[in-house]
Order: sequence, then C-alpha cells, then structure tokens
Amino acid sequence: MKLSSPIFPIALAALCPLAAGGAPKSVGMQVSNSNRNDVLTLWHACYMASEGYENRIKWTGDYNGKTGSVSTAFVADVERRVNFFRALCGVPATVRVNTNSTVHIDPTDAHKPSKSTKKSSAAQESALMLVRNYDANSGSNPAITHDPAGGLTGWSKEAWNASAHGNIAFGLFGPGAITEYMVEEIQRGSATSYWNSSVGHRRWILQPGATNFATGDQPGTGPYRPPTNTLYISQRPGEVNENVDAGFVEYPAAGYFPAPVNSRFWSLSRDGADFSNASVSMKDASGRVVAVKGIKTSPTYGDPAIVWEVDSRAAIQNVTTDTKFSVTVSGIQGEGVPAEHRYEVILIDPERLTSNQALRGPKTVPAKAAAVVSTPQVPLSQARRVTTFVQRRGSWTENAEKKRKTEVIDKTGSAYPLVTKMSSFAGFGGVSGKKAFHLTFPTSYNLIKRGVPDQIFEIDREILPKSKAFLQFYYRRGFMTKASHLQVEVSRDGGLTWKSAGKKISGVSNTFYDQNIGIAKIKLPKSSKPVRVRFRYYVTGTSAIFVHDKASPTGIFIDDIKTRNCDWLEPSKTLGLPAAATSFKLSRASAGKGFRKNSKLMLGLRSMIGGHWFPYGPMKKVRVK
Repeated sequence: MKLSSPIFPIALAALCPLAAGGAPKSVGMQVSNSNRNDVLTLWHACYMASEGYENRIKWTGDYNGKTGSVSTAFVADVERRVNFFRALCGVPATVRVNTNSTVHIDPTDAHKPSKSTKKSSAAQESALMLVRNYDANSGSNPAITHDPAGGLTGWSKEAWNASAHGNIAFGLFGPGAITEYMVEEIQRGSATSYWNSSVGHRRWILQPGATNFATGDQPGTGPYRPPTNTLYISQRPGEVNENVDAGFVEYPAAGYFPAPVNSRFWSLSRDGADFSNASVSMKDASGRVVAVKGIKTSPTYGDPAIVWEVDSRAAIQNVTTDTKFSVTVSGIQGEGVPAEHRYEVILIDPERLTSNQALRGPKTVPAKAAAVVSTPQVPLSQARRVTTFVQRRGSWTENAEKKRKTEVIDKTGSAYPLVTKMSSFAGFGGVSGKKAFHLTFPTSYNLIKRGVPDQIFEIDREILPKSKAFLQFYYRRGFMTKASHLQVEVSRDGGLTWKSAGKKISGVSNTFYDQNIGIAKIKLPKSSKPVRVRFRYYVTGTSAIFVHDKASPTGIFIDDIKTRNCDWLEPSKTLGLPAAATSFKLSRASAGKGFRKNSKLMLGLRSMIGGHWFPYGPMKKVRVK
C-alpha cells in the first residue's frame, strides 16, 4: 500500500520566441464561425481527434542524452491541433509539421548550427535539454530561456537554435502544449506564466503567412521529470506565404467559439496595423460594460497586436448557454487599415447541441397500426437515429455479481478493474458479495490532467424519479484519507452537467478502514425528464491520498445500487434515419418488441456531428393503445 501526496511541478512554464529576421485531416480544414454546427464539426472532427496523443507519441529517446524521435501519428496530432486553431481564427490551416525542412539561421544568432540541420532534430534536442536541466528539489531550470547558456546538460548549437526560434513549454507536450500556447494561461500547480500577457506564443502560431513548423517532444515520467515541448515556428526564406491577407485576426475569434479554449487574455492583430493609440471596450449580451485591464500593444511576436485582460465574466471556460460579448477596438492606425474594428464573440459548450431535436407526432398509437412521426432536420448532421424506450415500473438493482454485462459506464483509470474481487484483499471482507464496484486513485499525479484524476462510473439507465424517490447502495471504505470523497451526482440533460445529490462520503483515517458495511440513501428529485446517475471519487486540495495497490483495499467499494419509487426507460430498438428523412413510421417494426398494447413509450432523437453523437433531444411520450 502506498500513501502518496499529489505533487505538482514547481515550474510549469512556457515562453514565446523573440522576434527574428486515414486519420482525420491535419491540414486544410475550414470553418464558418457564424454557423454553430460548423464550429461543432471542427471541434469534434479536428480538436478532439488529437486527444489521446499521449498514447501515440512512441518516443524513442532516453534521459541520458538520446534525443530520439516521435511517431508520425503523434506529429499529425500536433499538426492537426495547430491547424485547428488557425482555421478557427480565420488564417490558412495549411501549416505542415516535421517536413524535413532545415533550420532558420538569423545573421544575429549567437550560435549557428549546420545549415543542413533539420528543424525537427533541433526541436527534439531543445525539448530534451529542457527536462535534463530541471532541479525538482528547487524548481529551478536554467534551460527555460530563448538563449540557453553553453555548459547546460544537453546543450548544443542545434538545441540553442530551436530554443531561440521556437515556443518552448515545460510541463506540457504535444497538442496539450499547443492549446496552452493559444490560451496563454498556465495556472495549474504553483506557477502562472504572467509574463506571457503579450500572448506571443499565440501570435506566432497564428501568423497568417506561416507554412512550416516542427515539434520536439518528450513525454516525461512524472512530476519530478515533467514533459516538454519545443515548437519551431521561425520560417526560412521562401516558407512564408506572402499572398495571404487575413485582415484582422481575433482571439477568441469572432462568431461561435468553444469556451474550453477561451482565455483571460484577448487579442487582436493585423499586418500593417498600429495599435499604439488604440482603445478597447466590451459589453455583454445585456449591454453591460465588461471591464478590461492591462491593455498592451506589441509590434513583435508575429503581426502587430493589441492585447487586453478581460474580467471573470468573459474569461469563462465553461458555459451552459451560449454567451455573447461585443468588442470594439478604436483608434487603430496604419495605411489601408480600418480605424475601428467591431465584432462579437459567442462562447459555446462544444458538447451541447442547440439545434431542434424535438420529435412531433400523435400521443397515442394503435397497437396494430402505425403512426407518422416528424423528425427535424439538423444542419450538418452526418447521421441521426431514434431510440424507442419502454417506460418500466418497479425498482432495479445494479449488482457487481452479475454474470451478464453490468448496466454501468466505466470512466475509471485503466490501472485497476472497476469490478473487483473482494478476495484480493486478505482480511478485508466484502460489501454484499464476492465482488464490488471499486473506486480508487490510479496515480497521485497525471501528466496530461496535471493533477489527481477523478474516478467515475455512471449508471447506464434513464431514470424517471417519482414522488419520494431515492437511490440506495451499500459501501465500505478501505484505506481512504479525509481528503478523499465519494459524491453521487445527477444529470437532467443527458450527462452534460451534473449536480450533487445527497452528502458526500469522505475518508476517515490514514491508518484503518471500515469494519462495517455502510448504507447510503439519497433523495432523487421528482422529474418528468429522464435523469442519469454517476458516482465520482475525487480529492480536495493537495493532501495525501492512497493510490491503487493490488494487495491493499484502497479507496471505496460500492454494491447493490438500487432505486425506489422510480420508473426507468428500457431501450427497445434504435432506428437509423437517412440524412434527408423528415419523418418515419412508428410501429412494431421500427420500435421493437416494446411496441405492444398499453405500453408507455418514450422516443429520443440523437444526431452525429463531426463524428460525435450528441445527447438525446426532448423525449416524446407515446402510449400504445
């Protein structure tokens, strides 16, 4: 058994460079920011396609000095993430990464490698130099600079060149580093990159004429050896597309914009513009003034720009409804440049579909007949499907002893099984049988999440709580500190948002576990809309926690989950709809065996956009008579 404290790197940092003379597509994407579903398509088909990159890096180097290389799939992940942001901001999404292009050498460079050096090789050397000079005890790292001194471990002219001509990140790698370069707001752990308020990383990535980057990465092994990235952004002569006139480039971009990649630093840039006397004003959708501060202008780091910090209302990265802000930048100068630029940003939740998914048709259908149900068109949907549910009375029990597939969705880490044999822990005992659902922390620190990952499993049922409804389950705490908690949560929107239900169950001791089985009884609010339930195990603060140990009962064990005074929806059949369909016939053939006399049915429509299935629209009630 291992008692561990969540540890965060002391120096999470990223710097922007100084100015100097069949998989999803990774280039060429375009988007109309005025079309919400088009932005959803870009998000899911491009941004989310680069998630999971940590499993594809396949770095071949080591920490003794072998720089190694990364996989072509990982490079495509980085390239796709770069071009996602460029497309979102209206500049050509045509940047290529790791093309065997050679390094840029400026006449003023203090150190000059061979002209035949590849950008990708130099970037790999820089990324390795960044981690090899990190002192985990003090948090110091003399390699985090665009002018690393000779004598550093792993220093070379090639590593110096990439550090001088690239964005560098410590504690991040791959597509994750690209996102942080754009957001320019590292506030995890104990470090905040306050010096990046000129958003130089972002502006280099969004430089309209750029065509050729290179990435250097190593994935790290933990908080004492974090991952690093060097993104080589300087362009050699001939690599700049001189024919691009992107006009104003905003971040966040005008139109619909995914809130998870919003920033507290907003920016506007344009080639040839002079923002030295410009002013910024913002309002929300109600016309109220949004405070701005820290206005900065910068003629370097890519195109000239003005940057300002927004208040907490506009800096949000999580929205439940589309949230609009209007921006006016006045007093702009420059030949052929408009003196004023006005635009609107609408922050959206990219997991939420606002298109109409309501089915229309009769409330009752004869058991030996059929009825026509109208289906709305969902713009840009790739596929749609209707699922018929039968409303069932009576309780159910979700038990870990089931030989058939349990009705749960496992969202825990891969280091331990969700359904655990209690005999694995000698002397501990059980909950209500030989097996139980188990939640424990797989690690004290996750390099991608940069923290302790929540452990979750969700009941895969649509539940209809009636008056005096409740959820009940048995539990037993193993080694579980006071900073560790189990919370039952309920969603009424298909899993988009969750609210706590009942009191959390917290750990009690670092030295002993429960000798007796506990029982929890949690009220469920009455609802005519289906609700979903999940169990979330999490830690508060940076206190010590127990991490998974095969021989010791860490975490919490749960079994015999059941409801009372609830109906639930049993799936009967799912019907795929042609893209152009405006209706379908509801009958036993389309609805399945649940379509019988006196049945209460609910019909739900789902749509796929960007390869992603969105939650059901409003459920339509139908009685078979």
